[in-house]
Amino acid sequence: MSSVKVAVRVRPFNSREIGRESKCIIEMTGATTAITNPKVPPNTSEAVKRFNFDYSYWSHDPRDSDFSTQTMVYKDIGEEMLQHSFDGYNVCIFAYGQTGAGKSYTMMGRQEEQQEGIIPMICQDLFDRIHKTENDELKYSVEVSYMEIYCERVRDLLNPKNKGNLRVREHPLLGPYVEDLSKLAVTDYQDIHDLIDEGNKARTVAATNMNETSSRSHAVFTIFFTQRRHDTMTDLTTEKVSKISLVDLAGSERADSTGAKGTRLKEGANINKSLTTLGKVISALAEVSASKKKHNKKADFIPYRDSALTWLLRENLGGNSKTAMIAAISPADINYDETLSTLRYADRAKQIVCKAVVNEDANAKLIRELKEEIQKLRDLLKAEGIEVQEGPDGKVVCEKRDANKDELNKSTGTGIKSPSKARNRNGSTTDMAVDQLQASEKLIAELNETWEEKLKRTEEIRLQREAVFAEMGVAVKEDGITVGVFSPKKTPHLVNLNEDPNLSECLLYYIKDGLTRLGTHEANVPQDIQLSGSHILKEHCTFENRNSTVTLLPHKDAIIYVNGRQLVEPEVLKTGSRVILGKNHVFRFTNPEQARELREKITENEAENEVEKADAPQVDWNFAQCELLEKQGIDLKAEMKKRLDNLEEQYKREKLQADQQFEEQRKTYEARIDALQKQVEEQSMTMSMYSSYSPEDFHQEEDVYNNPMYESCWTAREAGLAAWAFRKWRYHQFTSLRDDLWGNAIFLKEANAISVELKKKVQFQFTLLTDTLYSPLPPELASSVAPLQQEDEFGAPPVSKTLVAVEVTDTKNGATHYWSLEKLRQRLELMREMYHNEAEMSPTSPDYNVESLTGGDPFYDRFPWFRMVGRSFIYLSNLLYPVPLVHKVAIVNERGDVRGYLRIAVQPVLDEESIDFNNGVKQSARLVFNEDDAKPKYRALNEKDDVQRYIDNGGLDSKLEELEDVDSGRGIDSNSASECPENAEEPGEHLQVGKEFTFRVTVLQATGIGAEYADIFCQFNFLHRHEEAFSTEPVKNSASGAPLGFYHVQNITVPVTKSFIEYLKTQPIMFKIFGHYQTHPLHKDAKQEFVSRPPPRRMLPPSIPISQPVRSPKFGPLPCPPSSTVLAKHDVLVWFEICELAPNGEYVPSVVEHSDDLPCRGLFLLHQGIQRRIRITIVHEPTPEVKWKDINELVVGRIRNTPESSDEQDEDACVLSLGLFPGEVLDVPGDDRSFYRFEAAWDSSLHNSALLNRVSQGGETIYITLSAYLELENCARPAIVTKDLSMVIYGRDARTGPRSLKHLFSGQYRNPEANRLSGVYELSLRRASEAGSPGVQRRQRRVLDTSSTYVRGEENLHGWRPRGDSLIFDHQWELEKLTRLEEVGRMRHLLLLRERLGMDTNPNPTTKTEKDVCNLAARAATSPVHMVIPQSPQTPVKDPQQILPEREYNQREQDLMLKCLKLVQAGRFAKNEANDTQTQSDVSPSDEGCADMTVSCISSNSMEDNKFVIRRRLCSPDRADAPNGWEAPAPATQPALPLRLYVPELEEIRVSPVVARKGLLNVLEHGGSGWKKRWVTVRRPYVFIYRSEKDPVERAVLNLATAQVECSEDQAAMVKIPNTFSVVTKHRGYLLQTLGDKEVHDWLYAINPLLAGQIRSRLARRTLEPASQTASQIQASSAANANSANK
Repeated sequence: MSSVKVAVRVRPFNSREIGRESKCIIEMTGATTAITNPKVPPNTSEAVKRFNFDYSYWSHDPRDSDFSTQTMVYKDIGEEMLQHSFDGYNVCIFAYGQTGAGKSYTMMGRQEEQQEGIIPMICQDLFDRIHKTENDELKYSVEVSYMEIYCERVRDLLNPKNKGNLRVREHPLLGPYVEDLSKLAVTDYQDIHDLIDEGNKARTVAATNMNETSSRSHAVFTIFFTQRRHDTMTDLTTEKVSKISLVDLAGSERADSTGAKGTRLKEGANINKSLTTLGKVISALAEVSASKKKHNKKADFIPYRDSALTWLLRENLGGNSKTAMIAAISPADINYDETLSTLRYADRAKQIVCKAVVNEDANAKLIRELKEEIQKLRDLLKAEGIEVQEGPDGKVVCEKRDANKDELNKSTGTGIKSPSKARNRNGSTTDMAVDQLQASEKLIAELNETWEEKLKRTEEIRLQREAVFAEMGVAVKEDGITVGVFSPKKTPHLVNLNEDPNLSECLLYYIKDGLTRLGTHEANVPQDIQLSGSHILKEHCTFENRNSTVTLLPHKDAIIYVNGRQLVEPEVLKTGSRVILGKNHVFRFTNPEQARELREKITENEAENEVEKADAPQVDWNFAQCELLEKQGIDLKAEMKKRLDNLEEQYKREKLQADQQFEEQRKTYEARIDALQKQVEEQSMTMSMYSSYSPEDFHQEEDVYNNPMYESCWTAREAGLAAWAFRKWRYHQFTSLRDDLWGNAIFLKEANAISVELKKKVQFQFTLLTDTLYSPLPPELASSVAPLQQEDEFGAPPVSKTLVAVEVTDTKNGATHYWSLEKLRQRLELMREMYHNEAEMSPTSPDYNVESLTGGDPFYDRFPWFRMVGRSFIYLSNLLYPVPLVHKVAIVNERGDVRGYLRIAVQPVLDEESIDFNNGVKQSARLVFNEDDAKPKYRALNEKDDVQRYIDNGGLDSKLEELEDVDSGRGIDSNSASECPENAEEPGEHLQVGKEFTFRVTVLQATGIGAEYADIFCQFNFLHRHEEAFSTEPVKNSASGAPLGFYHVQNITVPVTKSFIEYLKTQPIMFKIFGHYQTHPLHKDAKQEFVSRPPPRRMLPPSIPISQPVRSPKFGPLPCPPSSTVLAKHDVLVWFEICELAPNGEYVPSVVEHSDDLPCRGLFLLHQGIQRRIRITIVHEPTPEVKWKDINELVVGRIRNTPESSDEQDEDACVLSLGLFPGEVLDVPGDDRSFYRFEAAWDSSLHNSALLNRVSQGGETIYITLSAYLELENCARPAIVTKDLSMVIYGRDARTGPRSLKHLFSGQYRNPEANRLSGVYELSLRRASEAGSPGVQRRQRRVLDTSSTYVRGEENLHGWRPRGDSLIFDHQWELEKLTRLEEVGRMRHLLLLRERLGMDTNPNPTTKTEKDVCNLAARAATSPVHMVIPQSPQTPVKDPQQILPEREYNQREQDLMLKCLKLVQAGRFAKNEANDTQTQSDVSPSDEGCADMTVSCISSNSMEDNKFVIRRRLCSPDRADAPNGWEAPAPATQPALPLRLYVPELEEIRVSPVVARKGLLNVLEHGGSGWKKRWVTVRRPYVFIYRSEKDPVERAVLNLATAQVECSEDQAAMVKIPNTFSVVTKHRGYLLQTLGDKEVHDWLYAINPLLAGQIRSRLARRTLEPASQTASQIQASSAANANSANK
């Protein structure tokens, strides 16, 4: 047993490593090899790794004294292995290493002196020793075989007849062998040398024709060395057979470098399989050797069969062989990983142990065993009825005779099968036996072959090989022996050029007289020169040789280049021409006669010849490729120079910007230091003043705030303002809830983890609870918020406090409980104790009782038998009048979901009535209302605060109310109409104080309750009187859809008090519906009729979150958002385009598929492998505050295939800063808006992302995030535009178009201006010097997030996460639902009461009851409205003279008013006459804008004044020419802004998916050329204007939040165009006209619902006035007629 000899050899630097200035990382000392890690700092433990081998050869620098030559390597390894072969052992030498490490040089060497490799030296030394030792008693014979392994296919290189793949078979004694592999006998070293040379040539020929180079295959050269020794005494001849395997391994190959596709890519995938398997075999053998030393009985498995190479070399790797391994490594630091891997494999190979034995008399033994095996197989076949005979050609012929049909079936070579059965060799035992018999016969024939027969067969194969070479076009010398390239004297020929210099000029193709055809072997006509490749046609071209003039005739669609130019027409070739056929075959044409004439001309001037030879480039493969590129118009040097110039410019620009930024930061830090120093001085002064007081000054009886130091100098106005602000911010409590959510997340996670491990069917999750009418707090939670239900010192009503609770879902019992955070912590302690006790005690222990140990199960609470379904509320205002009402109210649960409906009847009992229900229950009760019961517990959300006792100034009062209404999102007149007015009259006689009043509440039916509740009953009571509740009897719920009849009558008698009357006016009765919850499977499968309604789309979060800006490598970390006051806001429209290089050399926008259903509202359809540019256009209204200066940087990153992005992706290598082109300000004709555009070159391959480099798979969408850093004038920081884009990448030649039929048939994608994606942004400008208030800074603090902290058992939660900020959003939506339900219930009650009283049919209330009901709704229409829609047949407008005045004036007063009016009009008219140039209307809004869709209330007087000023006429939209008359209202001119330093902030606005209105409108823009028909879409709070209905890109944006909508009859009369209304923004005005009369109100309702409602109410009021006047006149006339009749 012997170990494998391992040697390591390091080569010199190659040209690539020298060009990259690589450093040597290999050191060798004796047999030790050390490698240094260039990525690790020196002088560390991991910097240097050392390995010990048998030999370490330093062949890096020939000048070193320790340099190892080829001879030294052979003497150490080759001579030892040759001696083993003479001793009768099998020998193997193979080289292992990375590509280009020197394996071929070590094994084969070069054809120079002292440069031969191990293989030639071993062969030469072998025959030298044979010649020296051969005699009569000792005879030697040598046979060789040469094969290559490529893509797991074995080829014979010494027999060209075997073109197919050879089979690898296995014999029990011989082991794996190659069937039909040629073994040629040789007699001396020259024979071996010729065979090696011929094999290399054959290998090269096959490789070139098949587009395979030598670096892609393994070569195995095997020498069969036989020693025959004759013993004269015994007259016996013994033999020793040694097999010398010399392996030249191939290097690895990369698929991306070859550009292979399809079948070639599948073949290339198997190239490295043999190398990988070889490494696995080495590792496995090393582990086996190590395990045997440790006496490990583990089963050994060596993956020999995974590769043909390892399977054939199985005996050489850990078997019967003396093996040596040479590891070739690279010394460069750039190849550290590959070199270290090679050294590790070599180190493992040292542990392999081989069991080599002497191969003595192997043939005799093998012949005897083969004969026995053949006899057994013959007997087996004879038993099957098969006669075996030997045919005339030496092959076995089997005959089987069928007794029934007497047919003879013959089979030769492959078995006794018909052609259909021949394809299934293993179909039966007989077939396998015949196959094995034939293989054994073939082996024994080869063994019995005599030496003369082998020599004769070798000569026949040589003749066949020469014939095959002649057919392939390879030149053969006249002697018929040498194969290769030589210089013919007369015949024109082609010589191959290869990228590898060793393979160049190895092939020569003759061009014979006449026609020489070139193509593939698949052509119908035989081709004289056969090539192969993906771009070689069957009949590619033809060479015509006439009188020593060769003309190249290309065929159709053939790719041919001559001297770099593509050949289309026939061309005469000149000697030295470079001919490229296809894309891989490069040849040099040589015509001997032309070359001879050229040499004669050159010899005339030898001096010039020498100069030309010195300057003439070498014509090789590189020269041909460079020539091809130059002729194609690709100048590499010019491209590189242009790139360097761009990089230098970018470097200078970035350096200048960095210096400017550094200077600005320095000034900012200095100013901050000065401010901090001033603050410290002020604080020290304050503390010194405070220290001057004595301790006695603080122990006085008066309050400390009466001290002069804390004296407040607030006026009454300031005190009122402070009280209003206090009450306002008292409701903003959701911000502080984030601390409780994120801070207690770890406790919630731990409780769930313990529940899962203990197999408890309980789940915990956060929830928010607010004490409202529909969701009162549980008693155990209400105690914690009880103090907040009292009034504060300012007299503010109680606040409904929101708290964080834990929702405990008990799936075992089907119950839900709510715990406080404190209760969760207490129960968590018990859970931990239960967990530890269960872990310590065995479940089978008699003392195992968890509940007894912990005092109960902490996971479960007691659950009631009946569960609450929901609540309903009934108002009692009808008892004031008194009239009976029947209500149908919704049953609402705590989350605002409607769970059913309840029918309730409420009526007063003025006398004894008899009501009889067959199945009903009738009860009576008596209640007493004290004065303390009048205070409401729940504050109405729309109730106004009374600040009159703090504020005496009426103007401030109105201002505060306006601010409050704006903050709450409601108008001034948004109070509920159900509230009782303050000036309500006294109640009727039935509600006199002191008397008793009886009313009846009848619970009729319940409908729509889910089937999961079995027994249903109802319980109702007055608010705050839970102990005085009334209940109905339970009713069975059959779940058939039929109503549940309660028919419960409850008479209630109450002594009338002021508190009771106030309760009837304002408070409802609460009804609670309970049911028995069942967990029956039928109930689980039942579908709920009333599914919880989802939140509206306007309140849902966007489909893709707004991404944060991508971090810029130039600007560093992103700055914190500024917190100072916003000075100005501007709406910005941004267009994004991705342009691709078109064939005409221009960049054309790629196709965009627009859809609101897509996450980014648009999808870019790109092509793979095409140059791209990103183009961004910024559009906004012209303003002196916003002036774009330059684009600093455009960053693209966060490459992903999901819509969600993460800031952590900015750290990887996918973030790329693009090369910018200078930005420019565009001047668009007919559009005075500001346009700023810039572009950037985007090379997506630099991201190193597979998503962008390949074609997108089916259904895959790629998302990127880009951020543009723009510089504005007077701004200290850059403005950042961030946008998420989605795209799909198609093939280079694919036709892109919309994937939906809707977009495909529209044809808009062909319009370049439609292939862009728009985004709406809001630009906020803040003062740079302001740092923000302390409150703002406090709100910006980071919340302690414990949700990501690991707890034990977290992996069992399967992705469960505690709720976070989204819970606050959901709870706000639930509160809004509850508020809406409450308001709808009040309004429904009011409308039902008005209908019951008949007030909707009688517009003029006459009775006291009707007036009282009118007062309840008077608050909804208290504000005067002077606007109506334009005159139309559907909406008639009264003459202003017909409007009745509020009171009558006498003649003197009328004259005085008329005189004043004329004076005012005359003064204004004179002023306007003096300034003729001023034609702007007075109705434009101020510069401050409006808070929220402020309604323009323009008096008729002001419009009359404008009639005198504006004397232009507006033409109709039907006319084509531009109007010269009225223009749309324009904003007031803005004064010039002083020079300030701002901090910009650009925030993307997610457009609402809800479309309020869309359609065609006629638009007249201020300063425009005339009316234009545009497609308008209203997505509040924005109005988008498109060119047409099919236009997918927004062309203009109107912000309704800062716009003023005007619509009045005076305006319509002034412009003399019907159906018009105007929208005026800060910067321009628009006059809009609908196409129909009926559409005016719909458009106004979509744009401004409040304005539309006021106009509709005003019109209804005007319509009712004439009817009331007519009725009063008829009544008066009838009364007069009656009086006259009576007289």
